[in-house]
Amino acid sequence: MENLRSDNLIENPLEEQINSAIEGKGDHLLAFVRDEDVHLTGEVTRPETKEEIFALVKNFPGVRFITNHIRIKLPEERRRVEHF
Repeated sequence: MENLRSDNLIENPLEEQINSAIEGKGDHLLAFVRDEDVHLTGEVTRPETKEEIFALVKNFPGVRFITNHIRIKLPEERRRVEHF
């Protein structure tokens, strides 16, 4: 029960900071916390945004681990070529 409480203390404010960081950029991210491990998923349009979010989470109080599954969205032209 203690981990759940500490996870909630991390998750809610962290989600607010992530949403603020990606606002208006067309990026879609989800974060959930389990046993002080933040799991990041979604897509961003720029590698710098992925790095920025990772740094934000890494420096967030209470976070012990990060599982980062954020992907960089490829422009449509590259997607078509790479899938042939």
